[in-house]
Amino acid sequence: MHELGIVYQLMNTVDNIKKEQNVSVINSITLQIGEMTDIVPEFIKEAWKVSAPETDYKNTELQIEIIPALAKCSDCGYEDKVKNLSFTCPKCSGSNFKIISGREYLIKEIVAK
Repeated sequence: MHELGIVYQLMNTVDNIKKEQNVSVINSITLQIGEMTDIVPEFIKEAWKVSAPETDYKNTELQIEIIPALAKCSDCGYEDKVKNLSFTCPKCSGSNFKIISGREYLIKEIVAK
């Protein structure tokens, strides 16, 4: 379960931001996780529950938003959710059907005091 390592890295990143911004308490952290990442949101939540009580983040709420996997055809402009791993446009059968979102893993927002 690499999600535990991700949670520890998240805490480390937020620690650095806390220092830079001279903030002491983090109320919430919002993560965005793409559908096409190998990160399992439920495992992130569980790793947070296990890890946070032993840190400065014991009262911090972790929120997760899922970024949909979208692809766009450079030939005809068609855009839609990725339904399979075929990289052929379902509208024009062009081969320029590229993933445009869903691979991200981002800290979207940190709410602090």
